[in-house]
Amino acid sequence: MEYLAGKPKIKILEDNNNYLKVVIDPLYRGYGITIGNALRRVLLSSITGYGVYAIEIKGITHEFTTIPYVYEDVPQIIYNIKQLVLKGNLERDKLHLHVKGEKEVKAKDIDPNPNIEIVNPDLHLFTITDKKGEVEMLLYVKRGFGYLLDSENKEPGFPIDTIFIDTNFSPVKKVNFEVSSSDVAPFPKREKLTLEIWTNGALTPRESVKEAINILNYYMGILSELKVEEEKKEISVELLPLSTKVKKVLISEGIETLSQLKKEFLSGGLKDLKGIGEKYLSEIEDVLKNYSEEAEEESILNRSIEEVATELSISMDDLNVLKLGGVKTLKDLIKLSHDDLLSEKFNLSSKVVKKIENRLKKWNLSLRKEISDEA
Repeated sequence: MEYLAGKPKIKILEDNNNYLKVVIDPLYRGYGITIGNALRRVLLSSITGYGVYAIEIKGITHEFTTIPYVYEDVPQIIYNIKQLVLKGNLERDKLHLHVKGEKEVKAKDIDPNPNIEIVNPDLHLFTITDKKGEVEMLLYVKRGFGYLLDSENKEPGFPIDTIFIDTNFSPVKKVNFEVSSSDVAPFPKREKLTLEIWTNGALTPRESVKEAINILNYYMGILSELKVEEEKKEISVELLPLSTKVKKVLISEGIETLSQLKKEFLSGGLKDLKGIGEKYLSEIEDVLKNYSEEAEEESILNRSIEEVATELSISMDDLNVLKLGGVKTLKDLIKLSHDDLLSEKFNLSSKVVKKIENRLKKWNLSLRKEISDEA
């Protein structure tokens, strides 16, 4: 489909592994900066790449030190390691380096890893100044985007001597764009966009542009549907048809929702709970079987009002009033508002309504909100 100024033409002025210069012409007035700015922002912030985020150096416990018989201190070595340009095919991996003797150590001295390609193998890492020198290190690599500080890279489970470092994952080094008069249509209603992209070689500028456009298309696709997804409510364990003792044990162990119960059941964690024997495990299994993923919420909301009256602290008199008012299920109840229950039709006391609201809240449910309440 040709918008506003007709279908723009693409002219490639230069294209190699690290640099791309392209002209898009003609564009309707204003679209040069609209497209150029959107692409520039995504290219600089969101293109994925690989980087070293943690280092272990044998015999070194912190980064503010030196390594025997090595010319550079550890901060300088870390700076050089940050200049590594990497390609990969896994989310995470490691690189190992072990060198001995007097020599200049470069990136190509790192042990080969079939999952990681070092794009700049001639990168200088450090210099061992004596034949007695020996350095062994492990470099932790992961896939990411943008720039992460060392504090953001920190993860549990690493050896205590691990040095976490800042990581720049972006393969895009620089992006420029310029908007000027169109070469094929009259100004000011037509214009052209000249876009220049520089990368570090881990990704070509063409690949970067393609990824940036995919990211923009993803968000535009969501926006184009304008579909509001309802937040899925967590079903409380208290609403499940389990015995009181089982519910008490589960809640005391912090298992308060159906999804938590499913997770613990499938992982076998329930067997370790004190008070949950084979009999109760069987009871839980039967209940879980009856609540399919699609119908679980509907099944619970269709429980009769008599069935949940005690749990909602509703007296027999109030229960009869609700039933006479057409409330047969929990679903019917949550369709009513606070004011509905106080109205002449039900005439429940504010204390009773408050109790019902508090109990529903514990189950992640609520009475219908009035429009004025939502405003």
